[in-house]
Amino acid sequence: MRNDRRDEDLFDEIRLRRALRLDAAELPPRFDLAAIAAQAEAQRPRFAVAALLSTGLAGVAAAALAGLFAVALPTVAAAAASDLFDAAIQTLARAAIPASAVLGAAEQPSIPIAATFALAVAVAYEYAQRRERVRAITS
Repeated sequence: MRNDRRDEDLFDEIRLRRALRLDAAELPPRFDLAAIAAQAEAQRPRFAVAALLSTGLAGVAAAALAGLFAVALPTVAAAAASDLFDAAIQTLARAAIPASAVLGAAEQPSIPIAATFALAVAVAYEYAQRRERVRAITS
């Protein structure tokens, strides 16, 4: 029992592709670069004044912004330098507290003596490990 009716409901791919093709009248118009350039040249004198005015306005705005920056820079730079110096001093103070405990322990006379003795033992051990065994070669 086959269901041929189901296959009849589907479109044939070739017929579907033909139906979706555009006719020559339906294609979008092509761009004509020469016509676009000619139209831009024709409208150029009208927009020359507007372009010149907008360029001048942009120059005035840039000059005003540069002047504002030059006036505000010394004030902002002093405040920023002050904050940076304050942060550096706070960081140094936070690091000095644990370092003072370590340095206080190192000031005790037993610590430098023990460290020197440990260094001497380590050097002697390394020299003992590097010594090569003597082999007697007889022929």
